Amino acid sequence: MKNTNKIAIAAVFALLCSGFVFSQAVLKIFPVAGSSPNSLIAINNGGRVVVNTASGGSYQVSTWNRLSGTQALGLSGNNSVGAAINSSGDVVGEGDPNNSGNLQAFVWQPTAGAQWLGSLGGNLSAAKGINNSAAVVGLSYTAAETQHAFLWTQGSGMQDLTPDLTSIGGGTATAINSSNLVAGYYVPNGGSRTLGFIWTQAGGLQSLGSAGTLANAVNDSGTVVGQTPDANGNRHAFSWTQTGGIQDLGTLGGGQSSALSINSRGWIVGTSLTSSGTGILHGFLWTPSGGMQDFNVLAGLGAGQQVYSVQVNDFGVIAISTNKGCYVLIPKMATTFTSSANPAVVGQPVTFTATMTSIAGPPPDGEPVQFAVSGKVYGTSALKGGVAQFTTSAIPVGSHIVVAKYNGDANYLPAKYTAISQQINP
Repeated sequence: MKNTNKIAIAAVFALLCSGFVFSQAVLKIFPVAGSSPNSLIAINNGGRVVVNTASGGSYQVSTWNRLSGTQALGLSGNNSVGAAINSSGDVVGEGDPNNSGNLQAFVWQPTAGAQWLGSLGGNLSAAKGINNSAAVVGLSYTAAETQHAFLWTQGSGMQDLTPDLTSIGGGTATAINSSNLVAGYYVPNGGSRTLGFIWTQAGGLQSLGSAGTLANAVNDSGTVVGQTPDANGNRHAFSWTQTGGIQDLGTLGGGQSSALSINSRGWIVGTSLTSSGTGILHGFLWTPSGGMQDFNVLAGLGAGQQVYSVQVNDFGVIAISTNKGCYVLIPKMATTFTSSANPAVVGQPVTFTATMTSIAGPPPDGEPVQFAVSGKVYGTSALKGGVAQFTTSAIPVGSHIVVAKYNGDANYLPAKYTAISQQINP
């Protein structure tokens, strides 16, 4: 008898190892409710998205999840922008709590509400990143009206990361990882162009790249991504590690690209010009095995959509803001469904095997797949490595339609497997 279980698992493995080079869409586009075009966007590992909405001169922040809908932050003032969100749903950004015209950094938590973070002595601050310990980074003016990078924690308040900086261009901390490694950029004293940086409490500030470099994001492995000039002065997306230095990620065919986000898998997303000459920025996904690929191919985005902001979570779900609106790009699932014995005789155990995966791999272990025979649910089995199996000997004589169904979660859409016509003989 042919081993259909091994065939199904082999198909999953082949997809995972295929290098992620696709000629058709492997990401499904799902609109984000309430979002304004060309606005900042962010997503956490729970699939919750930061939504920035402009209406009638008022700019407000909410969060949105495909399953639970929208939650307004309810910030005071009428001019707020959300920039980042952590796994607990804590949001950071900037707002104008007193409608005074002076923006101030905030952190908002689902259980505690908003906390305004003050400044380093000046009249402006803005939060740009937050980690899962609720440490916040961003930029703030000092009393001398110089822009400095900051790190804020609940216990220590706001710490100046660039205390010796006097340049007009100043400094900005853009991201922080779980080890409190901070990434950002600054204009050195006497200079006129930015340098990227990383900062740690033990090592202080370390510069990255040549003049013109921007460091935009860092993952928990310490890989930094951003934009840096190449040998010809064209600004290209890059990744950086302490041991490997800067790697040029290239472009989608045009002269410019920028990396904006990186997840724990090493997936990098950002924007790039193409060879079309239209000047429209396309979104890209870069993977270690597949290189840089266009969202217009991976997700079927329209050619006229200019990408403004993009971020990827650890499950491969991508939040994207364009001139036409904001979306999440969700990995499509490839599914197979097999029977161990078809036909079988009454009373004979039959094992049904449901497999699923995507360019991001399978859903998390433990998520349920439901098995139904002729419309009646016979049982549920948990996924493990993208495979769920259910064995029964209770199917009566006759021809039966057997269906497996995955209900999805906050990151992945539901999937219904191709039905099996199962024959049970006397």
